[in-house]
This record gives sequence, structure tokens and C-alpha cells, in this order.
Amino acid sequence: MSILSKAGLESKVLNFFANYLVQRKTNYIWNNMQSPDFEVNIGIGQGSALSPILSALYLTLFLYILEKCLKLFCLWTPSSFVAIMFFLIFSQISV
Repeated sequence: MSILSKAGLESKVLNFFANYLVQRKTNYIWNNMQSPDFEVNIGIGQGSALSPILSALYLTLFLYILEKCLKLFCLWTPSSFVAIMFFLIFSQISV
């Protein structure tokens, strides 16, 4: 929620997302087996219309921080940013 708060969202919007993101339940299905339901209070749920919006908000902050770090170390050019993003997306390295 701190990311959404830093994005400058109003308290009504923050409360809406807070209610959406907590006390969710999920389960896993693999082949013909299904796990029991369990609570999930982290991450963004898949399959909801809000998922792309929340993902975009989280990624915006990440890209902003990445841009600031690149500028700090004098590595910032539009082409270097694109090259780093392709590397992060298509490599096996987790960020």
C-alpha cells in the first residue's frame, strides 16, 4: 500500500485497493488435483480487471527508480534504458 500512497492516490482510492488486496483466497490446480483454499495477502491477483492497473502502478515506481539510478551513475540514455529493460525482461536474472 505504501507504493500506492507514494503515487499520490486519495485515501478513498487507497482504502478501496486495501480492501481489494487483503483477505483474498486462492488455490492451486495441477492435473486433476486441487489444493484447499488458503489466504493470500501479498501480490496482485490474476484475472481481475484491476490487475493491469495495479501492475502498471507498481512498475511505474520501479521504472522511476531505475531511471534515477541510471542518471546517478551517468548511464542514462534512451537507448541504454531500452537495452537494460530488454536484458531484465529476457534474462534469467530475477530483480
